Amino acid sequence: MKKLALYAEITDTNYAEAVDEFTSYFIQCYHLRDWLIRSGFSQSSVDDLIKSSKHLSLCRDLANKQKHHTIDRYVPKNSFVDLGRNTPITRFADHFDHGKIKLGIDIWEYGQPIEALSVAHHCLEEWSSFLEKQKNIGSKDKN
Repeated sequence: MKKLALYAEITDTNYAEAVDEFTSYFIQCYHLRDWLIRSGFSQSSVDDLIKSSKHLSLCRDLANKQKHHTIDRYVPKNSFVDLGRNTPITRFADHFDHGKIKLGIDIWEYGQPIEALSVAHHCLEEWSSFLEKQKNIGSKDKN
């Protein structure tokens, strides 16, 4: 997350690098799902978390859109605004933050894209919370 925080404000010189970093982050963040399942976590509990989470489902849809260009194996929870680009990640002027230029995802909330850094932060928090709960469940089972 520290590296992503470097892109809290987008400029002409860091835009392409920021899109690459966030794309990589969302792909890796979503594919934690596969690692958890291979490590013995219940597939249904992992998938239920993703389905119930606005941020993790957005992460899933972003990862699959970036990796496969189209999503046809499931019905995506999120509809990206098609602006003719190959990525739903773009820059925008955040009118809630004095017009600061930020990286966003073309899922519009309150008249602007949703901020990519915020989605990344929420995804990390939700995975961390899930793992902590699973750890607590496991320690209760041993007693």
